[in-house]
Amino acid sequence: MGKANKDKEMIDTMKRPVEVILRGGQFKQLTEQELSELRKKYDLKRIELEVIYFLSICGEEDTVVSIHDYLNANRGHISQTVFTLCERGYVTSAQDLKDRRYTHYSLTEEGKNIAAQTKLVWDKIISDMFEGISEEDIETFKRVSVKVSQNINNKLK
Repeated sequence: MGKANKDKEMIDTMKRPVEVILRGGQFKQLTEQELSELRKKYDLKRIELEVIYFLSICGEEDTVVSIHDYLNANRGHISQTVFTLCERGYVTSAQDLKDRRYTHYSLTEEGKNIAAQTKLVWDKIISDMFEGISEEDIETFKRVSVKVSQNINNKLK
């Protein structure tokens, strides 16, 4: 096998795990597995659980637009999900006092309870994912991930 073929094979071998991670299949499967018990307990769809979790960490970025940006989901789907969560008593809504075009969402006590349980599951997922990886490598991974995300966003614009 010539040098060019060996180099191509090495690059292909390195790219496969990256493509698998970027496609998200394994990660989605892991999160589905780990979040399934919590979803069943509260009879929540995945998107509903993700909206609840987002509202627990978003600070003042608590609008449908912010949720959409974070989850990269259809705005109509997000709006319907938030409406459903309000009906179920997990989320409340309040119109922006300065700009009536915006509605702000916040968690009720029950919503906060679900978010706290979700955070424990996410912490376990992250811990399991990075098991056996040094802090230095994790920091490198974070820096590279930010750059890859920026590159993707630049291409999408």
